[in-house]
Amino acid sequence: MSSETAAGGRSSGKLIVVVVLAVIGVLAIVAGVIYLIEPAKSLPSILGTITHPAARANAHRHTRGAVALVVGALCLAAAVLVGWRGKPSAGK
Repeated sequence: MSSETAAGGRSSGKLIVVVVLAVIGVLAIVAGVIYLIEPAKSLPSILGTITHPAARANAHRHTRGAVALVVGALCLAAAVLVGWRGKPSAGK
């Protein structure tokens, strides 16, 4: 038996790629929403809290939020495409 699973006919490597892309996509979308909702001074430290200069501390990070949302959507779309391409056709 090769690296294919017996039930679905998918390779385990392809399944890992789909799961990793989906997790990255969801995390990027969550980060994008946080960037758009929270002011810079209230961001979690992992997202880069900005406290100086004071004028920028209350601003939202619209560009970073938009980029994170786009990256998340692209990762989720790639996960769907990789998962969809791996399915055997119903007629065979």
